[in-house]
Amino acid sequence: MFELTEDQLAMRDLRLAAYHEAGHKAMYHRFGGAGDAVVWENLNRSPDEIAWRGQFRPRTCPQVMHNTATRHGMPAADLPDNWRTLYGMAGLVAEEILRGETDPDFVAGALDIKIACGEVSASDLKSMGITNIADFELNSEEVEQAWRFLLEDWSLVQEEAEYLIAEALEQQLHHRQAYSPNVIVKCCP
Repeated sequence: MFELTEDQLAMRDLRLAAYHEAGHKAMYHRFGGAGDAVVWENLNRSPDEIAWRGQFRPRTCPQVMHNTATRHGMPAADLPDNWRTLYGMAGLVAEEILRGETDPDFVAGALDIKIACGEVSASDLKSMGITNIADFELNSEEVEQAWRFLLEDWSLVQEEAEYLIAEALEQQLHHRQAYSPNVIVKCCP
C-alpha cells in the first residue's frame, strides 16, 4: 500500500486549501465582487488536523456593486439569485476539479458527503444557505453551474492558487529560518 509522508500530506493540504480559496475568489469576482484569498500553516495542529488553512476575505460584495451600478444608471450584468450559493460551494467544487473529477453529478455527490460528514466550514455552509447538516438538500443543478463556471475560469483559479502556494511556502521558510535554533542573532555590536 502506498503511504504519503507527513511532508507530502502537508503539501496536499496546502494545494487543496489554495485551490479551495482560489475557487471562492474566482466565483466572487465572476459576479462583480472583489476580495483576497489567503492560506497559512496550521502551526499548532493536532495530528488529526489539516496542515494548512485558508480563507477568502471579501472586500466588495457583488450585490452591493450591482445595486450601486444600477442605482447610478451604469450597465451591470444580471446577478443570479443563487450567486451566494455558487460562491459558497465554489471552494469545494474547485477541490474536486483539482482532483480530476469531470462529472458534475459525481462532484455533487462528493459535496453531499462532505457536508453530511461535517467536513465543510461554517462560512461555506452559511453561504450555501445550509443551516442544518442533518437536514439539507444540495441542488445538483447549482453544483453543475458552479462546476461549469469554475472550468470556464480555471486558468484564473490555477494562477491564484499557485500564487498562494508560492507565498505560503515563502512565509513558511521565513518563519522556520526566524525560529530555527541554529540561527544566531547578534543584538549588540
